[in-house]
Amino acid sequence: MIYYLSITVLIILPYLESVITSTFPHQFDKYSTHNVTVTEGQQAILPCHVESKREIMIIWMNPKKIMISERESRYIDDPRISVERPFVGDYNLHIRNVRYDDRGEYTCNSNKQPVESRRIRLIVKVPSKFVRDEQRDEVITREGTTVTLTCNATGIPTPNITWFRRLSKEEEHPEQVGTVGEVLIIYNISRHCGGMYECMAFNGVYPAISKTIKVEVQFKPEITIRNRRLGQNENKETMLECIVTASPQGDNYWKRGKNEISKNEYGYRVEVYPEDEYTISISLRILNVKNDDFGLYTCEAKNALGMSSDTMELYEYVEPTIPPTTTTAVTTKHKNYNHRPDKNRHYNKQNNLDTEEDSLEYVDDVDYRKALSQNPRTQVSGQIGTGEYGNTGDKVRHPLGILTLTLILLKLVN
Repeated sequence: MIYYLSITVLIILPYLESVITSTFPHQFDKYSTHNVTVTEGQQAILPCHVESKREIMIIWMNPKKIMISERESRYIDDPRISVERPFVGDYNLHIRNVRYDDRGEYTCNSNKQPVESRRIRLIVKVPSKFVRDEQRDEVITREGTTVTLTCNATGIPTPNITWFRRLSKEEEHPEQVGTVGEVLIIYNISRHCGGMYECMAFNGVYPAISKTIKVEVQFKPEITIRNRRLGQNENKETMLECIVTASPQGDNYWKRGKNEISKNEYGYRVEVYPEDEYTISISLRILNVKNDDFGLYTCEAKNALGMSSDTMELYEYVEPTIPPTTTTAVTTKHKNYNHRPDKNRHYNKQNNLDTEEDSLEYVDDVDYRKALSQNPRTQVSGQIGTGEYGNTGDKVRHPLGILTLTLILLKLVN
């Protein structure tokens, strides 16, 4: 009796299940998300909601068509994966610490008739990260060469790489250089192109990453002497200055003739002051100038790329002497105008008029007196007015005659 009853129950159960399924149909939520995007390392939640009047069996399949779970039970050995049911009808698949290999299409299936599925695509973004390469963090090159900087980075999606240049690490706003890409080429590099180069990789997934490459441009020394001749008195202090531009800075020193002046030499002091990244000032201070100190001084600088030198002169300064003040008599020669009787005539074309101009010549006063004394017609005797020009009261036409008569009259009045 017992055996017959068991067989009857097994036959009736499938029939009842089909009746219940047809009486209470189920369907997936049409508003379920189709795509889920997460960043590598985060948690992904793949939602699956089924509208049903009864409990049904939900099976999750991974992109490789391997069954992950049935209801809340996990079928694969991956502790990162679980099925969570926060509400009735929810069968959400949770994937913690998502890996890039987890990407792909997942399906949420019901095992009842009619079979329904919900496909959900998992998109995994990978932040940018640099690939270990042979690019060093510091590049040393000579001026005039070509420098190639590389910055390899990976990520999903592929990151864009932008190059910037900083003159120093403390600079807040670097200058963008070159074009977007993994390689930056600097042709015919000069000393002004040195500094800190920064490549920044970003693919839309925060944070952006960056790497700094220091570029050092080397060149042989260059010397500038601003004052090639310097004068000073004996027993005074003086200073000679030399500007050295080089990369890297090497041996810098002053020479008196062929002898190098050491920094600790008695009576001298060598001082070095930085000017900028490549330039220094080398000063030679002579504490008490002696006669032997006058002469030529040479500033020399050398590094691994070459040597340079320049020369200046220190000479004895002599105070200028002021000559004594002397008084000299100044003799003034008067010039007289001798009136010529002839006249020059000029024709004015514009006004059709004739114009006359008296011609005057300069006659030296001394020569004129001599000629006047030799002419009996112009001599003045003791009596006034006996000359040719008339009596007293008549006008004497020559200026010297007027002056002579005036003096005689003044003498008589007194």
